[in-house]
Amino acid sequence: MQFKHISVLPQKVLDFAPDKTQTILDCTLGCGGHSRRLLEKFPNAKVFAIDRDLNALKVAEYFLKPFENNINFKHASFSELKDCFVNWMNPLFDYILADIGISSDQLDSPERGFSFNHEGPLDMRMDPDRQHTTAAYLVNNSSKNELLKILKTYGEERFAWKIVNTILIEREKKPFKTTKQLAELVYKSVPKHLQKSRIHPATLTFQALRIAVNEELNELSELLKIIPLSLKPDGRFAIISFHSLEDRIIKHKFKEWENPCVCPHDLPYCICGKKSLGSILTRSPICPSEKEIANNRRCRSAHLRVFSFKKNNL
Repeated sequence: MQFKHISVLPQKVLDFAPDKTQTILDCTLGCGGHSRRLLEKFPNAKVFAIDRDLNALKVAEYFLKPFENNINFKHASFSELKDCFVNWMNPLFDYILADIGISSDQLDSPERGFSFNHEGPLDMRMDPDRQHTTAAYLVNNSSKNELLKILKTYGEERFAWKIVNTILIEREKKPFKTTKQLAELVYKSVPKHLQKSRIHPATLTFQALRIAVNEELNELSELLKIIPLSLKPDGRFAIISFHSLEDRIIKHKFKEWENPCVCPHDLPYCICGKKSLGSILTRSPICPSEKEIANNRRCRSAHLRVFSFKKNNL
């Protein structure tokens, strides 16, 4: 069984785990690289792991076979974690990890339709067995305003108007079906003198559609809601994101957890009653080293942030 994904910032993820970690929640198991390292460091720990990509889950089960007695696997998304907790008898965790980037295996599988580098169906579903809306459906059926919102909000694409107007014209002639078909349209829509040499012009469009197809920001929001309820006192939450939109959401949520007081600044003391949940351990995000990037170019945009909870919020 082959799997190409390389876990990002593995040593940093390991270093931030509490010293006496016994229960771990891996919210994005992938190929199991992070969980494997954690179990090698904490051989008596119990890992509860989910992934919304069933194929990735099957690969992880294969690679983590030596630790099968230490792991509970579940095919689920972030928004289904509450149901998972019920099935697992509501455990509390010492360490929770989430790596919310797309995996190399997903990108390099043409049939998944995530990449403009491969000809394949314009799909982009993380969970094709349970999700129905594809990227092709959005491109071919969304209104002009809906497409603009997707590209501007999720891709922060400066040429959204140009790209969307071209999509509207071309889809009347022929519906979009493949990744190359869309990538070529975007390439032609972005002025050549404004294209960045190392970044394909379709990068942000594909990112935006993937986020929309998989409702990734809603899923992230659901994850951040449940984290404070799921950690033991002194537990830690580590999360790796790969683009500025997600990183900003995480950064602001960490600040809210650390200082939730909403009282006016001129009040001499707090009257809102909101208490800090803990402290931010990474004032600036931790990024991969030049050496790691040289070995894995796809990790170059990774940002790791870690929060330490002084008590759970049950």
